[in-house]
Amino acid sequence: MGEVTRSIHLYHRARKDVLPSKKFNSLTDIELNMKIKSVALCSTLLVAALPVCSFANDAFTGFQAGVALGYDDVDMDWETTALYAPQIPTAPFPIFSDPKESLSDSTFSYGVFGSYNWSVSSNWIVGAELAIQDAGASDTLDYIPGGPGATGTTTDVDVNMSYLLGVKGGYLLNESTMLYSTLSLTQTEVETSTTCPSDGFICNPGSPAQTFSDDDDISGYALALGVEKSLGSNLSVRAEYRYADLGTASLSPTQVRDDEAVGVDADIDVTSQSLQLGAAYKF
Repeated sequence: MGEVTRSIHLYHRARKDVLPSKKFNSLTDIELNMKIKSVALCSTLLVAALPVCSFANDAFTGFQAGVALGYDDVDMDWETTALYAPQIPTAPFPIFSDPKESLSDSTFSYGVFGSYNWSVSSNWIVGAELAIQDAGASDTLDYIPGGPGATGTTTDVDVNMSYLLGVKGGYLLNESTMLYSTLSLTQTEVETSTTCPSDGFICNPGSPAQTFSDDDDISGYALALGVEKSLGSNLSVRAEYRYADLGTASLSPTQVRDDEAVGVDADIDVTSQSLQLGAAYKF
C-alpha cells in the first residue's frame, strides 16, 4: 500500500514538473507559427507588388520599332558666296547686291524609327534610337541673290531624307506613361536644281536655256522632347516636338561653262521644327 501511495505521489510530482515545460513549448509553437504567417504575408505582398515594376519595365525597355507622321516647318537660308566669270573661272568677281535670301516650306513628314532601351532604376530608362525622316521640303528662288536682280533664272532648293542616330533618356510618370528626350546626330541631303534661260547675265543670251544641279550631304543635330503612352505590353503611342539644326550645304547652283554660264557658289543653312505622332511595337 505504501508503495502504491508513493507511486501516485511521484506521478503527480512528475506531472507538475512537466506541465510548465509543456506550456512553454506551446507558447513557443504559437510564436513560431505567427512568425511564419507574418513572413508568408509579407512575401505575398511583395510578390503582388512586383508586377507593377515589371509592367513598367516591360512597357518601355527592350527593342521597339515604329512609324511616325508629322508636320515640319523647314527654313533654308541662302547666301551667295562667290560669282565666277567664264573667262576667269578661278577668280570670283564682286557680288552686285544682297547675297542673302530666306526660303521656307511647311509640309507633312513621315518616317520610321527603332530604339533599344534599358532600365537603370524603377523610374529611369536610357536608350539609343535610329530614325529616318522625310518631309520633301522645297522652295524656289526666281533670281540669284547677289546678282543684278530678276533675270529669269530659277533655282529649286530641296531638303531630302534625314537620318538620325542618338541617345534617349526617359522618366516614368507612372507604370504606363513616360516623358523622354533624345539628342541625335543628323545627316541630310540638300539639292539644288537650276534652270537658266538666255538671260544675258547667268547664261549666254545667244545660247539655248541650260539646266544645272548640285547636291551636298550635311551633318547637324536634333533635340526632341516627347511623351509616350503604353497601351499594353507590346504597343505604345507617342507625341514629340523636335528641333533640328541640320547644318550648312555648300553648293554650286550654276557652274562655269565656257562662254555659256556664270558660276555661282552658295551656302544654305537648314533648320527645322516638327510635331510628330508615332506608334511603336515592342518585340
